[in-house]
Amino acid sequence: MATIKSMTGYGVAEGENTNCRIKIEIKSLNNKFLELNVRLPRSFKDKDIEVRQILTNKIIRGSVAVNINVEKKEQNTGGLNINTELAKSYFDKLNALKNDLKIVDANLFSTVLNMPDVLKYDETDGADEDWVLIKDCLLKAFESFDGFRNQEGLFIENYLKTCLTEISTNLSAIAEHEQPRKEAVKNKLWLSLTENNEQGNIDKNRYEQELIYYLEKYDIAEEKSRLAHHITFFEDNLIKDGSGKKLGFIAQEIGREINTIGSKANYFPMQQAVVVMKEELEKIKEQLLNVL
Repeated sequence: MATIKSMTGYGVAEGENTNCRIKIEIKSLNNKFLELNVRLPRSFKDKDIEVRQILTNKIIRGSVAVNINVEKKEQNTGGLNINTELAKSYFDKLNALKNDLKIVDANLFSTVLNMPDVLKYDETDGADEDWVLIKDCLLKAFESFDGFRNQEGLFIENYLKTCLTEISTNLSAIAEHEQPRKEAVKNKLWLSLTENNEQGNIDKNRYEQELIYYLEKYDIAEEKSRLAHHITFFEDNLIKDGSGKKLGFIAQEIGREINTIGSKANYFPMQQAVVVMKEELEKIKEQLLNVL
């Protein structure tokens, strides 16, 4: 199982007893913080804080929507109230409007029933046994939701490993280009000296000093070493920790070393490898936005 979890998730659970049918859905998207939106029936509005406490202890961050739907069974629909006076008032006014506009076919009964406050269900406080069922379904929905996040996390983990492998491969390619780059610098410097010296008298000591200066200026040994260590550190935390924020900080350090190598490379084959590493790092950063 993956050690990292995706912030994107979906879970659903259903249950029923003699009074009602319960359906609970949990959906989440990425967010820097925990943003919890809970929709409860009116009869259980007093349980909002308890629902939030249950989920806050289990979900670290993300934009999470929880929809708890309670459907009363037919034998328990005695609480339906019809506002007869209001319905008559709606009917009279709509009927008058129909006559004024000379409308022949108008289903006023259906229209009146859908008008505000005509039909109301008398939602008293939910029964204790219903609340027990809701909590049971909530935990099951979370298990389904968490399983989804784990599965997504496994996909992200494999994707990140592939990107890291590509960065390591191109780091090795850069090392292979170092000797040809030194030769290119030496030849370029020698050509520059000979072209600008008509007498042909070249101070070899000065040439060697200039060569050492350029080679030291563009030396990337430290950057390569630090980049290799950062890659290993990222891989270790991917396995042991899995914190999206921590991995994000390490990715920033990887990017810093890649940029420095790119600015010092001054050699086209090396710069090509740097471009590929930057591209892979951007893929990593994009995926980390969705990691807990």
